[in-house]
Amino acid sequence: MGDEGPGAFRVYGVDPRGHQYRFPASALQLYDPSRGIYLLDIDLRDELGYYESPTFWGDLLLSVSWRGNISNDVQLSTGKPVQPTTTPTPTIPKRTPPSGPGLGGSQDSIAGLIGYKYSGDRMRFLEQATFGPTDMEDNRIRRIGLRVWLGEQFTLPYPSAENPWPDIPLKPSSAPPDCDGDQTVTPDLPVTCSRDTYTMYPIQTWFYREALYGDAQLRHRVTWALSQIWVTSGLKLQQSSYMVTFYQQLAKNAFGNWRQLMSDVTLNPGMGNYLDMITSTKGNPNENYPREFLQLFNVGLFMLNQDGTVQCVEHNPCQTGDTPIPTYDQTTINNFTKVLTGWRDCRAASATCPNYVSSSVPDYKDPMDLNPSNHDLTAKTLFNYPGAPFPVIAACASPCTSSTDRANYANTSLNQALDNIYNHPNVAPFVSKHLIQAMVTSDPTPAYVGRVSAVFNANRTSPDQMREVIKAILLDPEARGDVKTDPHFGKLREPVQLATNLMRLFNATGATGFAASDGQLNPDVSGLGQNAFNAPSVFNFYPPDYIIPGTSLTGPEFSLFNTGTSIARANFANTFVMGSGRTSAPPDRPNGTVISLADVIPYSSLDSTGNRMLDYLNTKMMHGTMSTQMRNLILPAVTAVAATDPTTRAKVAVYLIYTSSQYQVQR
Repeated sequence: MGDEGPGAFRVYGVDPRGHQYRFPASALQLYDPSRGIYLLDIDLRDELGYYESPTFWGDLLLSVSWRGNISNDVQLSTGKPVQPTTTPTPTIPKRTPPSGPGLGGSQDSIAGLIGYKYSGDRMRFLEQATFGPTDMEDNRIRRIGLRVWLGEQFTLPYPSAENPWPDIPLKPSSAPPDCDGDQTVTPDLPVTCSRDTYTMYPIQTWFYREALYGDAQLRHRVTWALSQIWVTSGLKLQQSSYMVTFYQQLAKNAFGNWRQLMSDVTLNPGMGNYLDMITSTKGNPNENYPREFLQLFNVGLFMLNQDGTVQCVEHNPCQTGDTPIPTYDQTTINNFTKVLTGWRDCRAASATCPNYVSSSVPDYKDPMDLNPSNHDLTAKTLFNYPGAPFPVIAACASPCTSSTDRANYANTSLNQALDNIYNHPNVAPFVSKHLIQAMVTSDPTPAYVGRVSAVFNANRTSPDQMREVIKAILLDPEARGDVKTDPHFGKLREPVQLATNLMRLFNATGATGFAASDGQLNPDVSGLGQNAFNAPSVFNFYPPDYIIPGTSLTGPEFSLFNTGTSIARANFANTFVMGSGRTSAPPDRPNGTVISLADVIPYSSLDSTGNRMLDYLNTKMMHGTMSTQMRNLILPAVTAVAATDPTTRAKVAVYLIYTSSQYQVQR
């Protein structure tokens, strides 16, 4: 595209020892316009810094990645020739050139057809934009295209009418004596009081039901992604009603404006409780929320370019060994902390606190209320980047003695501080990269991040800002296409999505006698390393910059992947594919959950060789990307099952595909 520069390309090198490098592309120019040939300059240094600068200069295999697809290899000799030794020089590993559907030709030239004609891209899109593809959604996109589908999703009511928000009354911090049906106090009370009030069970089951059956899939998916940036946890929030209210703020703003989201989350009492702003006063300020608000939610630790690359003292962007430029210091934190003093949960019924019950029942449903006497009235120095609004907030003008004066000052100061952060140059690339990672690929190119950041910035004052950002993420050429051949492209399916993808692919229902699952999947999924709504810390289930050990690959979800959880993934498949799922077991699992392979079994019956069934599953589960090697390993295992047992054949095939590395990495 006209604005694509060197940041759109990744250059990989492999030396004879098998070490892999990523060399930065430094310049791009049109070399031969008549033939569309470009000249790409690269620097022979490992930009990831995983290995020291190569000491073995000789033969290298180089390949170029663009928009998630990899080129063939070119073998180059660099530096001094290798001196002969008595030990033979290791053989350069060879890779098979990519082949198959969707390779070759300009993606720009087929942009108008994507989403209509190319089934692989439709299924890839649904993996990114929903909690898993279904035949119904695939057929709809085939008829109307991606853009119209997105337009529909932006306007659908959320949540679905059949699965409304859990409506859980506020309760005292400690369970009352009549909770859980104490027959001596309240004989008719259900036995699920503690479960439904003091655990995350209601929102967990609601969440999975909406993921499996809800129509507004895109909002549900984006809200889940936002909840892993703006993190709270039931490990501290205690009551499910607190988490529901917090999650509603994310959902309301998922397609709205980031600045409004900043305000709504800041004044949410669940967040206030989780990161201690609810107890922060001028006499006892607490820096927990302002610190995480900057570091984890909006700005990050180091200065960024608009394409997400880090700025350093020595070079911009950074090179190995450089010193990143910090975005703030402790003084900055202290000043933002002073701005955020004085807010607390509602302490009396009012027009702004309609859910208040009594002094013994904390009101974590209404936005936090201000106690003006506890707000810091001194001057504050904030971010002072070029064009920064409100780099300094003056002290409250004298006399500033009335509650009204102090309240007006506090609320004005809060809005000025949020404006100061929102307009920081880091916010656009920081948010854009996080959302790309959550939906498309763990390590997007700078060009991809830059294009999405530009959309974020262009819509700063729009009430539909995030709608445009999400559209840009999902329609970007780096996201779209039938096939992505770059082995570094994609993301490990996080446990929640690994589970819901299976359920939606194979028509999850309740156990015998129940039409729908009860959504009680969390006990199964939490063993995979992700206990929904119970993040272990404010740093989420996994850090966005996690490097897979032994590699130079950024792969956030891989921080959950170890010997234990890898086996748990296979056990999950064994339960729901090879086994009979989860049977009904009231009260905690009233309906149970099972999947159906009814659409797969006929292919096994029609073709005893197993090929037609694998063809079908290759399209259904892997959008046509199953490698020949993978197929050659699965087919004998399938045909080892007697042709007279088509059900078991289907189960074996689905199990082996689902547990494969090729499927578990969403590409």
